[in-house]
Amino acid sequence: MRAHAGDIGDAVEFIEPYVPGDVEGLEKYIDANPDEALSVLLGRYDTSPTGTNEHALTDLGGVRLTLAQVRPFIEAAAAATGLPGALIDAVIRTESGYRPRARSRVGAMGLMQLMPGTAKEVGLRDPFDPRQNVLAGAKYLRKLYDRYGNFRLAVAAYNAGPGNVDKYNGLPPFSETKAYVRTVMSRYAKSKLSGVDEKDEE
Repeated sequence: MRAHAGDIGDAVEFIEPYVPGDVEGLEKYIDANPDEALSVLLGRYDTSPTGTNEHALTDLGGVRLTLAQVRPFIEAAAAATGLPGALIDAVIRTESGYRPRARSRVGAMGLMQLMPGTAKEVGLRDPFDPRQNVLAGAKYLRKLYDRYGNFRLAVAAYNAGPGNVDKYNGLPPFSETKAYVRTVMSRYAKSKLSGVDEKDEE
């Protein structure tokens, strides 16, 4: 599988906080090894000392959809849940990079990387069906939003689990979760579904 330009740009954007002062070196590394960008795809960079980040993607699934292809599913999910389409888009982009058949190390599946238990909880039958996965992920995100009352904590719970948000009475002190929330919220603000820059949906 070859790296896509979008993967490389997203990898650089996400990893930047972890290499302060050495972003240029990182960019040179990715330029020299473009396929390596796949291992740091979006919010799935393994920052743990032992390399055991359970969220790391182990199977990218081969196919990467465009926003134009995923957009109808996002808009339908937004209408069904009342969540902003831009937020759903930001979670999808960070979770899977628009790859409907992606799998994580611990078995999270599809565009919104739902665990089997979560998929069952929200009634998802086929986690690799883009329409079903986006709707189910949005339903789960809505439940978290209703529980915590703001998007940042809902996004944190989506990544680290509601138990950890409850335990720390707010954003858990995990470097991955902090970076994940920062990335999702940044992409939410910049999403092409927010009404800004609708020209290029590739």
